[in-house]
Amino acid sequence: MAVENAVEEVARFEEGISDWQEIEDRTIASCEDIIHGTENALVKTVAGIIMSDSAKHKQVLDLMTETLYGTITLSPDELGELSQLMRDHLHLERDSIKLAQSQLDISRNFVIRHLLTYLMEDEKKHAKLMQQLNDFKKNIYPYV
Repeated sequence: MAVENAVEEVARFEEGISDWQEIEDRTIASCEDIIHGTENALVKTVAGIIMSDSAKHKQVLDLMTETLYGTITLSPDELGELSQLMRDHLHLERDSIKLAQSQLDISRNFVIRHLLTYLMEDEKKHAKLMQQLNDFKKNIYPYV
């Protein structure tokens, strides 16, 4: 009975992921329509950002589906080799965040402030993703 429930849960999860991928496809198509329907650079840029993010979301959703039927592994050697690169990258993200904040502090233009805020939040997201990779390394292989 437990195996049956587990199979059912996997099927339900996979169906939800598939539905989400369809929404991302519709989001991409909608953004394309917006981009083609305007000459406004700000609107085109924002729609392009959303379209790009939706494409990345689909990539993550694909990986999640693949993970249901296989295992994602990283060897201790591979993680060890990446440690310094990951630390260096995290410093770059933090430098970007500091620079974005300093530009935000001196800007008074409404549009620029909103764009800077977007960029700063995106850089924070990147830093968080890199930190999560680092945490994964620490939690899975504490001796690395």
